[in-house]
Amino acid sequence: MQCSLLARWDEGYEEVWLIVTDLAPEQATAVWYGMRSWIEGGFKDTKRGGWQWHQTKMVDPERAERLWLAIAVATLWAVSVGGEADANLPVSSVEALPPTHVARRKATGRSRPRMLSCFARGMVTIVGALIRGDGLVRAHGCSVVLLGGWSQLLGR
Repeated sequence: MQCSLLARWDEGYEEVWLIVTDLAPEQATAVWYGMRSWIEGGFKDTKRGGWQWHQTKMVDPERAERLWLAIAVATLWAVSVGGEADANLPVSSVEALPPTHVARRKATGRSRPRMLSCFARGMVTIVGALIRGDGLVRAHGCSVVLLGGWSQLLGR
């Protein structure tokens, strides 16, 4: 088996990353491995955790192309709304607690772990607004521009 062994050990990390890949050494970089959890999260949002793509069982590429466009735009919307909502969450108030408070003993100094992905938080925010009758939630600073054949595909 031909493979490349990548090693990366950045300052501040306790352990080294050792990665085996089928890419040639000049094509491979360990930095991409750091994106793995983000990429896997994207697959989850597209499949069982979000849009249920795997349930469509589509075989017609033209129909699938239109659905993928809708999924891409909806994902952009949900992640944008969720990212904005996540950024507006209250900051931890551990610093305001007395030095002997139990919460201070558990605090590690790291940033708080994200309990919901930006996608999931966006979906909750959008659906919640619709249930309350608030209308569609807009993501500030997010716009979609259709280029090329997509505008004809949508009949524009």
